[in-house]
Amino acid sequence: MEEQRKSKKSETADWLMEALTLAKYFDYYGPLFDEHQRAVFEDYICNDMSLSEISEREGMTRQGVSDLVRRTSRKLHAYEESLHLAERAECAGNIIDALRDRIAGGTCSDTDRKEMDNLLDRLSEML
Repeated sequence: MEEQRKSKKSETADWLMEALTLAKYFDYYGPLFDEHQRAVFEDYICNDMSLSEISEREGMTRQGVSDLVRRTSRKLHAYEESLHLAERAECAGNIIDALRDRIAGGTCSDTDRKEMDNLLDRLSEML
């Protein structure tokens, strides 16, 4: 019985990590899908709605919703494998954080520090 609990917990953790990954990819690649695909996928992954709730609202079968979510998920992974936008943005964010830490602990003048912070803010907004 204990092994079943561990298995279910790990499956839940895996599902949560996958949902988080898909939500992140959706932030980058969501505009590539039509409005219907975006609405269904966002409700399922981001808004945590059930297949039944979405199927009732959209006038689809549960299987149709499930298929749409599965196809969209595969496409999101394929886009990220090809384009790496989410990975690049995460790396750039890590670099920005590291630079901010160095600026905060460095011997820059207040004016230089403020100017560098403004540049990093602009770079962050671009990502």
